[in-house]
Amino acid sequence: MITVTWKTATGVTGEVVLAGDDKWTFGRAGGVEELTVTVDDPAVSRTALVIRDSGPGPVVFRGQIDNGAKVALVSLIGSTTWLEEGTAGNLTAEENRVEFSINDEVLLTVDVEFEDRGSVVERQQATDA
Repeated sequence: MITVTWKTATGVTGEVVLAGDDKWTFGRAGGVEELTVTVDDPAVSRTALVIRDSGPGPVVFRGQIDNGAKVALVSLIGSTTWLEEGTAGNLTAEENRVEFSINDEVLLTVDVEFEDRGSVVERQQATDA
């Protein structure tokens, strides 16, 4: 299980616990999929971010098209890994914050809490042992 906590630039906050195939989604309202968090901003894609449980840590997928957007995975000490359009990155115990910004304005901050569970292979080996 992972816990996803978020805060938007407008002050909207929330928290959800994800298990199994659950996913957390962010984007502009009006698409086919029902999103966890929506904004009414034409610069934001319909499915801009997706977070789901995977491997040793949750995975963040950036569906946001450019439009001046930046998606950062931020560590506890402040270092940043940038996600390019259409790519994904794994969160770690040290790098567990996601910041979504457009034209250098942070629209969304997401913190993800989870226990380190080892890789999928490590968990399969532990089950087989």
